Amino acid sequence: MVEAIHRPTRLEFSKSALAYNVQYVKKVSGAKLLWLAVKSNAYGHGLLLVSKLAKQAGIDGLAVAEIDEGIAIRKAGLNDFILILGPTDVADAPLAAKYGFLTTVPSLDWLKQADKLLGDQCLAVNLAVDTGMNRIGVRDRQALQDEIDYLKAHEDHFKYQGIYTHFASSDNADDRYFQKQKQRWYDMTKGLPMPEFVHVMNSGAAMYHADELPGCNSIARVGTVVYGVEPSEGELGPIDKLKAVFQLKSALSFVKKIPAGEGISYGSKFVTDKDSWIGTIPIGYGDGWLAEYQDFSLLIDGQRCRQIGQVAMDQMMVLLPKEYPIGTEVTLIGKDGSEENTLYDLHKHSGVPPWKITVAFSDRLKRIVVD
Repeated sequence: MVEAIHRPTRLEFSKSALAYNVQYVKKVSGAKLLWLAVKSNAYGHGLLLVSKLAKQAGIDGLAVAEIDEGIAIRKAGLNDFILILGPTDVADAPLAAKYGFLTTVPSLDWLKQADKLLGDQCLAVNLAVDTGMNRIGVRDRQALQDEIDYLKAHEDHFKYQGIYTHFASSDNADDRYFQKQKQRWYDMTKGLPMPEFVHVMNSGAAMYHADELPGCNSIARVGTVVYGVEPSEGELGPIDKLKAVFQLKSALSFVKKIPAGEGISYGSKFVTDKDSWIGTIPIGYGDGWLAEYQDFSLLIDGQRCRQIGQVAMDQMMVLLPKEYPIGTEVTLIGKDGSEENTLYDLHKHSGVPPWKITVAFSDRLKRIVVD
């Protein structure tokens, strides 16, 4: 998608807030290494933007979902440590080796196929242990032992560098399933050879369970917390200790006075009950401002102004208290005077979780660093 650099709509990104969150998470978790998930366009914040700022912020490595995200980072000139979290097509094992990725192994069969393809290359591998996410990885101790034995027998092609599991509910107040997964992890791995990187702490585990994970709590593999979102939404930890890393802003592109009885936007679901000043804002669901956000209050001139009518693909309308000039700033997420809209506010209004809000932001949104 083309970046819309010639319109006022933009994400204003704060690298100082990112750095603050990194240090806060390291302090709370006690982790010596912090790997930041930049998958899915860095949760919508911008893959290359965040990847370039990560090391400055104190991040020790990056994690992506699939190999193409890692390749994009490499082609941008970044030589940071990169973990591929999801399964890579075995035919691309030589490519993963070429770019120096720590590549996740979903099964012994994958290793056997990759062994035939690597030639004179050596691939760093990360064993996936399925303790209850039921997504990828081995589910029993013998299968894990077989993978480790295979790696030891084929050290010309594989470097056994990482092992991990993923907790499905580490940010829930009801921690019974987390405890079940934790016990499975220790039952499956106790006494087996461990590699350099043993990483099980995701955002929830890092924030709430680090002390319960002896022997595997030196690395935190996180996403939401560094982006400023408290995973439990305040249920398990203070919601105000992390800093928002962006503000979403735009400006009025058109202002008009509409008489009573006029419908606004598709379907005329909002009809003016009196003569009203209506502003148009150049952002819509094509940018990731979803239809579910209809009627959310936007900030203009330090005041709350109701967005009205259906959100269209590229534009939406707002009910103004008076006439404002074209170009007047609109804050969708962020601060304006004494008023503030947070991701949590938008979540409460729409029911869309904070991380799903940001991941929906499209590449059409201009992203700029403001500090």
